[in-house]
Amino acid sequence: MTPPLVDTHVHLLAGLDDGPRTPEDALSMCRMMVEEGIRHTVAAAHQNDDYPNNSPDVIRAATAKLAAGLKAIDLPLTVYPCAEVMVAPDTLDKLSCNELMTVADNRKYILLEMPHGMCVELQWMVEELIDRRIRPILGHAERSPELLHEPGTIERLIQSGCLVQVSSKSITNPATRQDEAALKSWFRRGVVHVLGSDGHSLRRRPPVMADAYRKVQKWLGPAQAEQIGSKNGLAILAGQRITVPAPEPESRKWFSWLFGG
Repeated sequence: MTPPLVDTHVHLLAGLDDGPRTPEDALSMCRMMVEEGIRHTVAAAHQNDDYPNNSPDVIRAATAKLAAGLKAIDLPLTVYPCAEVMVAPDTLDKLSCNELMTVADNRKYILLEMPHGMCVELQWMVEELIDRRIRPILGHAERSPELLHEPGTIERLIQSGCLVQVSSKSITNPATRQDEAALKSWFRRGVVHVLGSDGHSLRRRPPVMADAYRKVQKWLGPAQAEQIGSKNGLAILAGQRITVPAPEPESRKWFSWLFGG
């Protein structure tokens, strides 16, 4: 039996970014999510220079409107306000000024993404956020080749307190066999902590997670898959502290990676 899945990264706020254009589009995405077995989800909007008007108040209001729409059609999906915050030199200053939305608006977790096409040094920011008692979650971390393929890089961020979110499409439709092997290793070694669809619309990056969850379940077994696909996400949305073990050392058995041993 599949547990209630938690989507920790999906764009559902109509007209705020490159996600759904209309409230009807957003509700259609939510219907698809329920069909996928998702019962709890963030309703994220980008916070970066491309969308300067996405203040926390705007995101709160849009999430409340979406929640009201879900209640009106009796759809069993709980939504939480969130932002996908692009890392920038002034990120910490904006956080201090309450200009950034945290996950579920609880100031316990913040969803970060790398700047477009770049992989920047994040350890200092991770450490500063931990000092402020706000734990960073690095969104779609697997899209950065430097993190996915350079040994020790992602592990150092986790050691500093960062959590790692992986997108469902990277699991079900990896770009290369090498990417799939490296991602499979991430899961088996305990690098990945939560899943997200990174859904944007019904057709362009749809908010699907069921097939990805089943693949993770095949890799890890039901207990670990449930921890990543459901329990950790529920705890984060509730603002609860989660404890994750240090990742296991990376195997150098490349043939095992490539051929599924």
